[in-house]
Amino acid sequence: MDDARRPAPPTGLPLATSRPPGSSPGRPEASAPRTPGETSAAAWRSAAGDPELAALVRVAAAVTGATSASVNLLDGSEQCELAAHEAVLGVTPVADSMCVVRIAERRTVHVPDAAADPDYAGVPWVDGRWARVRLYASVPLVPTAGGAPLGTLCVFDDEPRHLTAPQLARLEDLALAVTALLERRREAQVSARLAQEADEQRDLAELVIGELAARSEDIEERSELIEAVLATVDVAVVACGPDGRLTLFNRTARQWHGMDVDTAVDPEQLADRYALFEADGTTPLVAERIPLVRALREDVEVAGAEIVIAPAGQPARTVSVSGRALHRADGTALGAVVVMADVTADRARRRLVEEAHQQVRERGALLEREVASRRAAQDQLAAANTELQRLLLVDGLTRLANRPCLDDHLARQWSAHARRGTPLSVLMVDVDHFKTYNDTHGHLAGDACLRRVADVLADAAERGGDLVARYGGEEFAVVLDDTDAAGATVVARRLVEAVRAAQLPHGGPGAGGRVTISVGAATWPGAGHPGAGARTLGRGGSGLGADLSATALLAAADAALYAAKSAGRDTARHADDLVPPPVPSTSLSAVATATATAGPAVRPAARGAHPAAALPASDEPPASGGRPAGGRPSVPGPRRR
Repeated sequence: MDDARRPAPPTGLPLATSRPPGSSPGRPEASAPRTPGETSAAAWRSAAGDPELAALVRVAAAVTGATSASVNLLDGSEQCELAAHEAVLGVTPVADSMCVVRIAERRTVHVPDAAADPDYAGVPWVDGRWARVRLYASVPLVPTAGGAPLGTLCVFDDEPRHLTAPQLARLEDLALAVTALLERRREAQVSARLAQEADEQRDLAELVIGELAARSEDIEERSELIEAVLATVDVAVVACGPDGRLTLFNRTARQWHGMDVDTAVDPEQLADRYALFEADGTTPLVAERIPLVRALREDVEVAGAEIVIAPAGQPARTVSVSGRALHRADGTALGAVVVMADVTADRARRRLVEEAHQQVRERGALLEREVASRRAAQDQLAAANTELQRLLLVDGLTRLANRPCLDDHLARQWSAHARRGTPLSVLMVDVDHFKTYNDTHGHLAGDACLRRVADVLADAAERGGDLVARYGGEEFAVVLDDTDAAGATVVARRLVEAVRAAQLPHGGPGAGGRVTISVGAATWPGAGHPGAGARTLGRGGSGLGADLSATALLAAADAALYAAKSAGRDTARHADDLVPPPVPSTSLSAVATATATAGPAVRPAARGAHPAAALPASDEPPASGGRPAGGRPSVPGPRRR
């Protein structure tokens, strides 16, 4: 086969520089198993391009999730693709066929990674000469009458993976359906040949009948010759006179009816006398429906009328009847003659084929429903995973990012900015006098206050790359991407002013009648550090160098927060402005010592996961007005502003 006629390899498989002489995976094999006879193989081969076969191949690919699938016929020295999904129909030598490697085992073959299997690793479809098949699975196609497999139903992919037991079972079911479909094709051809032979015999009988009609005047003289001719044909010949009474049964007619001709039977009694039924085998024929009587009385040519002959003690026989009226040379009625061909076996095969076809349709519909059901289950699982991920990252009270989301985001930003050497700033925000707010207004009002403050903070953080998160209790944190100390100070003051402008009422003592916040800011790298460059505009020299961690950056921002508290609240401070600056350490005691000189008399307040700092003596420990994360958020994910 020249290159112009060679089909391309299956779609989706990586190609090598040379192209194979066909479209099926193959391999060299020293001794291929013997293929079936030419007759069966030719009958199956005629099914190439059958739409039902193509539908089964598509279902095989869908059930297994494979990129490609095909039905292959092993015909002598050739492998022929009868149907393919995501592949081009073609012919390859049996010696190069992957399907022939283990077909002698007469069982399902499942190779998760052909490149790792020594039986397949050197195959051109696997080693890259033609393609790079990895997943390969096939089921042998064995004729219903037995014998060697005539081919395979196979699926293959360019990615290695395992098929599940249910997937392999469905592939085997489809192989049975493919075999039934191909056997139906073969039986249809057999039936066609039988019908052709019956037609030839019927034509022969009609020639004989025509000769008899043309020479009706000499019928008596040649009766012995006619009887001899009629006795040699395998079709039944029945004749009647002009009155409709029978005059002739040939040998085959006598065998089928189990009796000789009875010339005394009235035409109205023929069906009862000779056990004649409609094609359904149960409805008795009325006289007007008997083909011989119709040809005589209606003077018409009857062709292909089917009836059933079911005499007592004999099996029912379905026959196809053709006949016509006979006339003398002067046109007067001479009688009628019919020829009956036995089509019982053909009709039985047709019923079996129709039943197999129905089973194929039902099995295909079942498999399609199963595939749809599994896809729906996968979609539901994906939606549930998405919802769970959202719940894990959103604070249930404020709808902001929660603490785990903050920790993960800050760690990733820290690593990215450390690699690039660009500034990263963090703001720690605390609602002033929040314990007294809860004591005065109640915890439900405290929850509402925290939600309102969260909205104000999210709106005031204008850039889309910044993250506003709830740190815990009445505390919030803001991560500012690519922001130096000067920029962080601007944003911190903007947050203070935004909450102040919101005019949220606060009836507790010392609050001044409205809700305010204090903000502490820290920037990495800090002012005075060699890695800060021109982008870091801090003023106090915090000393936050590249060797620190995100936790130390939070600790510095927390120290600046409590410096703002000490300065009277409702204000913002940057860690670079503290004198002395916070010590670059994650130790709670080190941070507390470094910030002890930042304000008036203080007392330490250790608060869970973030480092403790100096708390002014007039402040109480944070109240529980805000509930922990985990409530049901009303937004798809954390708010990032």
